[in-house]
Amino acid sequence: MSGFNPQKLSDALVGAPSLEVLSAKRPEFAHVPKVWSDVLRPELARRESDRKEAIRTAITRSCTGAGLPIFVAILLAISSLMSFNMMFPGIMFVIILFAAVVSGPAWIRVFTMKSQTKQLVLAAACEPFGFSYDTLHPDLSGVEDFRSLMQRATELSAAYSAGSGKTVPTPFGMISTGSGNGIEAPTPAYEVLKAAKLLPSHSRRKFEDMISGERAGAKFVLVEARLETGGKNSTTVFQGILAHVEYPERFLGRTVMARSGWWKRGRDAGDLKRVDLISRELEDAFTVYSTDQVEARALLSPDRMERLIALERHFSGGKLRGVFEDGHMTLALEADDQFEAGSIFQTLVDPRRYASALVELGLVCDLIDGFLTRDWVRGRL
Repeated sequence: MSGFNPQKLSDALVGAPSLEVLSAKRPEFAHVPKVWSDVLRPELARRESDRKEAIRTAITRSCTGAGLPIFVAILLAISSLMSFNMMFPGIMFVIILFAAVVSGPAWIRVFTMKSQTKQLVLAAACEPFGFSYDTLHPDLSGVEDFRSLMQRATELSAAYSAGSGKTVPTPFGMISTGSGNGIEAPTPAYEVLKAAKLLPSHSRRKFEDMISGERAGAKFVLVEARLETGGKNSTTVFQGILAHVEYPERFLGRTVMARSGWWKRGRDAGDLKRVDLISRELEDAFTVYSTDQVEARALLSPDRMERLIALERHFSGGKLRGVFEDGHMTLALEADDQFEAGSIFQTLVDPRRYASALVELGLVCDLIDGFLTRDWVRGRL
């Protein structure tokens, strides 16, 4: 969702364990080596030649689009019709414009393939858990040139304006990826965290990579979000993961937690009071307020907090915060792009793409499991 960083995506796969090692770690992973060999590897191998051809075409068109204006400028300079210094500002503008027009559709094809690869790999990783995955990306397949790009952009704009954008099912109802009122939040986490003053002020929002499902009766939706101030000098004020889990058993009070130094008890905090956690280390790392001191200390035990920290550590995130109220746990974690399934500039036929996605989903399950009571999960996991 953020600026593209092929090296970061490559690094994300380096520490991924083998599928054979994973198959022994969780019951859900027992058949992942077979899924890779029988389903994913053949399909990714089929797409590999298309990937290479798409990237080669995009690079060639970029060079052509940038090279033609440079060639014309050199001819003008040689003929002494204009000095190079006089032409430089205009040349740069023309180079960028030509490169965008000539190569834009080709690069859209490349990143459409990236989106389709994510959909394939992440959906396969979700399948052992019975979860669902959707990139939430618009369908740009079929864009071959500038004319078809403009036509597709017009179609998408019209659909969004009419409130008939792509609809996606979630455990909490259908959501639309585009409407006349803007992008609909695919998770209740957005409104819950905004109401709790745990999200910064913003005027634009974007969501992608939605994972949803049910585990031992606990319904959840997890999504990546980017929030921006908007306007001429728009800046990103939040990028990371929003997660909402509805548990079958209600919490007695309302508990708000955040990394120390980030959240302060505001006027809207009501009767929330500071909670002293059991562990001194956790006390220094997190600020916790609650309407029920006893429940908050039991809820945020060292074992459960370690699961939260493990998720934060794996995603190289920070500023973890959340709300526990009624029957839901709602979290926000600032982090760079996740659930990327590797770089489109590297071979698709790499089992680490699948393995890294499985590891991330395993962490999500560990987090959900940690807040389920033993009596409830007996016979359900």
